[in-house]
Amino acid sequence: MSNIDDLNIDANALRTFLTVLDEMSVSRAAERLGVSQSAVSHTLDKLRKIFDDPLFVREGRGIESTARARELRTPVESVLDDLKSLTDHRKFDPRAEQMEFTIAANDFPIQLIFPKLLKEVSEEGINLRIRFIPSGIPSVSILRASRYRMLITPTPPNDPDLEKVSLLQAKMEIFYDSSVMKPPKTRQQLAESNYVDVRFSDTESSLMALPSFDTSKMTPMISVPNFSSLTPMIKGTDRITIQLAAMKLGLLKELDTAPLPFKTNALNLFLIWHRRENDDPAHQWLREKIIGTVDSIAKS
Repeated sequence: MSNIDDLNIDANALRTFLTVLDEMSVSRAAERLGVSQSAVSHTLDKLRKIFDDPLFVREGRGIESTARARELRTPVESVLDDLKSLTDHRKFDPRAEQMEFTIAANDFPIQLIFPKLLKEVSEEGINLRIRFIPSGIPSVSILRASRYRMLITPTPPNDPDLEKVSLLQAKMEIFYDSSVMKPPKTRQQLAESNYVDVRFSDTESSLMALPSFDTSKMTPMISVPNFSSLTPMIKGTDRITIQLAAMKLGLLKELDTAPLPFKTNALNLFLIWHRRENDDPAHQWLREKIIGTVDSIAKS
């Protein structure tokens, strides 16, 4: 029988375990948690004794989780959720809170929403720390609810445990430089255009948000890793891109726009979170801040 006291498992240790499981790196987990690598290693050593399992083993230059560690993810998340629920109905004052959020989003919603939001929050004397990670085209297989607390994307994963609200609606449009060229007027002209694509990975492209068009006919002249790179690649050239019309509010405001030469439905930019966060007052407060900020930008 183990002589380890089960009550020796604290929430910080479990949070450290999940962070290492997410990052698959002690150094990255330490950076994310704001502690030293030795502190993370010490916590893992304690958990190895409690769970009687290595949890993480060396694999080349990195680490790999054991089967036991992967099995522990769901029960550990459940325990942390239950602990957090004890304070969900506490009296909440954002000025008295030390709030920290990890938000998955691409550079378009980050640039559109958060400079204004964070300026207002700072002026109100509220201590809010946000860590952004890229979302790409999120899918259920890569969704790790414990890794981030919010997701902003026009392509939400199909998961019944996720809640979502539409931040804005917009159609996909052609962005180009009218001083150099006229926009394509037909599907054929569009397919033959000098297209600049945004690729988040080898298999993820921003064109995936345009299901009504056969994108296999389009061979991008240039592929860039983020939306911020589009304007420099298009301004003063005959290149085009197809993106959400709402980008005219921010990253692509220097470019001209034209409708696509075929009918498309408007897309939503969603704010998404796990339902376990529904009643958390800090989470509710930030959700309302994000929604209010987008409303004010759209009306300006």
